[in-house]
Amino acid sequence: MEKGKALILVIAMVCFFYALFLGGGPKPAADTLERIEELRREIRVLNLVNGLDLTQEQMEMILASAGEIKQLRDQFKSAVLFRQEEMGALLEEIKGYLKDKNEIPASTAQKYHLLNGEIKEARVKMEERIRQLAKEVEEHLESHQLYQIEQFIPCVIPPQGETRIGKANNNSGIARSLGRIRRIPTRLYHLKKEEIFRRTLEGMKLHATPDAEFNEEEARQHILSLYDEARQLDDADFEIQKEKLAEELVSPFKPDHPPARLDRKISAFLLSPEIITILEERKKPL
Repeated sequence: MEKGKALILVIAMVCFFYALFLGGGPKPAADTLERIEELRREIRVLNLVNGLDLTQEQMEMILASAGEIKQLRDQFKSAVLFRQEEMGALLEEIKGYLKDKNEIPASTAQKYHLLNGEIKEARVKMEERIRQLAKEVEEHLESHQLYQIEQFIPCVIPPQGETRIGKANNNSGIARSLGRIRRIPTRLYHLKKEEIFRRTLEGMKLHATPDAEFNEEEARQHILSLYDEARQLDDADFEIQKEKLAEELVSPFKPDHPPARLDRKISAFLLSPEIITILEERKKPL
């Protein structure tokens, strides 16, 4: 009898762990990470909206434009997914020819170029319409609102007591980071140099605008040369030069001409999918 109970207990435990790990256990970490990123995006957009004081008319226009952009992106995604299987088969075929060191047949190359061209053309049309909608929204914003968007730097925690949106262009935190870099022992610094660069670059990417482009090798040379320069200074010279070094460190990751990129910031934040829920909750019922 006792053996029977023990057997039932073992079977129950096996079933439990099977369900836990293969069935209805906790959600994968990927889901949690995705939700965290979604929340970050929502908070950044909220920080922007909170500083703009949009009128009812402006909110209605932004909502309509954001809704159209969401529809355009969904349609583009559906079109790409529809052709995904065909593109995957073509790429596998091309890979097979290249692995065997064979020439890619003209018919296969033509199919690839045609399919790739269709996808590119659809993307270009979508992006042109998005730019057009962003320009239309720009024309309906007041000069002080445009300035706010121009100066906006995406952040989760806005400066305390600040009435303007985004982060202040303050490099004191970067200057403190340079101070920490200086205190790393020489041998350890050279051992960890690449890891330090990677962490710095990822941090820069997190605080850059969504359309910013990075050449990794150029970024590597720039960041490490600034770190080396900071480490070579004596304490007195570093205190004098740290703010200048901090500004120099981040300068390649800032937009060169913010006014010319205003439509991109509008489409990236003010016409993002997150804006729809935010403004739906704020606008007054008609």
